[in-house]
Amino acid sequence: MKNAKKPIFILLLSIAALFFIINTSFSQQTAEQLFEKALYMEEAAGDLEQAIDLFQQILEDFPDNREFAAKSLLHLGICYEKQGLKKARGTYQDVINKYPDRQGEVALAKERLNRLLAMQEVPAKPTFRQIRIPTEVSWNIALSPDGQSILLVYDKKLWRMPLSGTLGPDLPGKPRHINTENVPVEWSGLAWSADGKWIAFNDILPQDSLKEQNWKQSIYVVPSEGGQPNKVIKNFRDVRVVNYRISLSPEGKSLAYSSIENNKMHVYTVPVNGGEPKQLVEFQSREPVFSPDGEMIAFVEDQFLGRFGGSLWTIPASGGSPSLVAESRNASSLVWSPDASKIAFLDGDETLQINIISVDQNGKPAGERTTIMAPDGRLVRLLAGWSTDNKIGALMLTKPEFALYTLPEQGGQASMIYYGSGFQPRWSPDGKRIYFTKDYDQDTIPPNCAISVIPAESGETSDILVGSEARIFFRPFGAGMRISRDGQKIVMSAKSYDDTVLIDNDPTMQIWTMTVEGENPTQITEPDVPFTDYNPCWSPDGKSIAFVRTRLQEGQSDQPMERDIYIINSSGGTPKLLKSECNKWITTLGWSPNGKLIAYITGEKEPPNKKELIVIDLDDGTSRVLTEVPDASAHVELAWSSDSKRIAFNEFDYDQPSPLIKIVSVEDGSVRDIETGLVDYHIVHLDWSPDGKTFVFAGWKDGEKEFWLMEDFLPETTAKK
Repeated sequence: MKNAKKPIFILLLSIAALFFIINTSFSQQTAEQLFEKALYMEEAAGDLEQAIDLFQQILEDFPDNREFAAKSLLHLGICYEKQGLKKARGTYQDVINKYPDRQGEVALAKERLNRLLAMQEVPAKPTFRQIRIPTEVSWNIALSPDGQSILLVYDKKLWRMPLSGTLGPDLPGKPRHINTENVPVEWSGLAWSADGKWIAFNDILPQDSLKEQNWKQSIYVVPSEGGQPNKVIKNFRDVRVVNYRISLSPEGKSLAYSSIENNKMHVYTVPVNGGEPKQLVEFQSREPVFSPDGEMIAFVEDQFLGRFGGSLWTIPASGGSPSLVAESRNASSLVWSPDASKIAFLDGDETLQINIISVDQNGKPAGERTTIMAPDGRLVRLLAGWSTDNKIGALMLTKPEFALYTLPEQGGQASMIYYGSGFQPRWSPDGKRIYFTKDYDQDTIPPNCAISVIPAESGETSDILVGSEARIFFRPFGAGMRISRDGQKIVMSAKSYDDTVLIDNDPTMQIWTMTVEGENPTQITEPDVPFTDYNPCWSPDGKSIAFVRTRLQEGQSDQPMERDIYIINSSGGTPKLLKSECNKWITTLGWSPNGKLIAYITGEKEPPNKKELIVIDLDDGTSRVLTEVPDASAHVELAWSSDSKRIAFNEFDYDQPSPLIKIVSVEDGSVRDIETGLVDYHIVHLDWSPDGKTFVFAGWKDGEKEFWLMEDFLPETTAKK
């Protein structure tokens, strides 16, 4: 029986061998046919993209056919070299490492790699060219893929402006309105598809909708020539502008965007013509941007719903594992190079430099970060796009100016005593020094601020407390930093770095005191969560502190809730309620020098949205309105005259310069304007000298918006001598 089975076994073995030979010959022939076709596309037709696709197909379909796999990988490197891509070097090195038995291909790979390594990059000498836009520049601009025009928003309409016209290369042509069929356009997010045929934008919500918790705003896509917009998605993205940046796939078929759910933000894609949104990554993220070939999406890490951020990442557009591209403190405003080999980005909301980093075809970092400084100390606010002729558009600001000034009580010409970030200036009781808060490092988490002191006549500045060193967080404005009348202590709103409680991403704060040397920081109040304390002020005898307590609520931390004025012993204890204000902001407190009155400013939540300066009589608890005020934000403060008969406050308007100080009579409410002599400045915060003769205030001048093109920034390659 065994002998009978042996011929059958030999027959089956022969058939299997025959099938193996036939199958192997077929595979070799198929790989060879594909290789010949790819070679034709590379050398005869000059279609490098098609050749690259075919060589990659051979590598994927025939990995065990070492002859044609090695040949294909070699020619893949040759195609990359012809395209001027750095990844040619890595591809040649792969031939050497993976196919040591293919001597011919290895020899050619070494020869070409050595030649590339013998080349050197000549550092680029970037040039910047300003396009002198005569009309108002919106806060978001999108450079067209061909680099010939920009998108702007004006009067809730979408406009396309040629970058050059009949008057010269730096003077734009005639703007053209892009019809959106009466859908109002918000400037917060504008995006082109890479083929230039489609535009994505955010609509504008009615003002009443913004009062709703987790209001939702729509994203539309419209043909770049105008027409009926297509509403793609409606979602909640909170208040930060970076959360509203959007992107279209190359042919405008998919939209990438950010969305907030359960108080966390993630990036998504969704088909423009209908379909289910797809979340791309698990960790919090924002600002997704399609690569021009549609294969990858770049995005940034998010913290606190757009308030802070983190590093630059990429992920395949179809989904997969994210790759860290560049570690950053707050990456933002991402744009891809037209060949998808580089990403330009900013590190911070406003920065002096543009960053560029190379990535490989899988979105992984392929080189060191390059930084390019903006021209003449300008701040880069937004990267508007990277055109096919390798120009990067940028929205820039001339450098804003911050300074501290003194001014005679009767008005006249202000005198600068400090140049730089400075807020909440406070006289020492002897009138010889001025204390103030300042930004120390706003890109850290939490932001790092400092309290400094300077001679009243100007001079050398000293930092008496740096938040990161004392491990105390406080804001440069709105904290209500005040000096006691004996000149020994400071009171302010702050919190320990160890206290991590957040309500709707806002920290809960307490009232703290310390010496004027910045020593012995001591927490005075202990509000229950979710309450927060701020805007403290001293009683004239230094024994008591008045402050504002408010309740924070998820989703409504920017809305007035329960806002009450309390008084507490300066050494601590149980605070006593003085005054409640429901559905109003309370933005600043001041205790009169005679100890009889406390003044504060309120702003109503509902129409007519009155903003008023009010005084409370501490003897009988009654209050009365002295006058209406222009603004009730954290930029406005009040200060008492030394005789307790007048109150000064600064005028403030977000939309236009506001260089006035106003003085109101406590007796009759009459108001007198004090001219400062400043032009194009806002006044933020002030104090009145102990002798009543001089004001000190913080001044701030906006930077002007400009649009620039950066050119000649890519390095050239030449042979080494």
